[in-house]
Amino acid sequence: MGDIFDSALGLEETHYQEGFDEGNKAGQLVGRQDGKALGIQKGFEVGHEIGYYTGCVQIWRQLGDRNKSFISARAEKAINALEDLVRSFPLGSPRDEGLQEKMDAIRGRYKTALALLGLSDGLSLEPQHLQRQRPSRDSSRLQQGLEF
Repeated sequence: MGDIFDSALGLEETHYQEGFDEGNKAGQLVGRQDGKALGIQKGFEVGHEIGYYTGCVQIWRQLGDRNKSFISARAEKAINALEDLVRSFPLGSPRDEGLQEKMDAIRGRYKTALALLGLSDGLSLEPQHLQRQRPSRDSSRLQQGLEF
């Protein structure tokens, strides 16, 4: 008689464990899918930001070539430092533990270069604001760089 009740009591535990195991497997699958989607999104954002800084350096160099007074010696030094940081950024090593510190250093150098060039940031690089903002009042400074 005891065996009948033991199997009935064990049945509940068996179903509980089966449900737990199935839920755990499904959760791992969904977790991997969500993690992959988030990784792709964050990777795009980082790549976009690094590309933006690279483009800024290229444009500033072209403006400096056209108008030597556009870039002071201090601004040139800041642009060189920014370029070095961007080039050394480990785009192919997403597991680099110093990734955030390197991004922070690049952002700081970018802001320094902007200030030394007399420009303001016309593009917000926050993930929720990856779009062009209103033109700043400093667009005349860029126009000066375009003059021959």
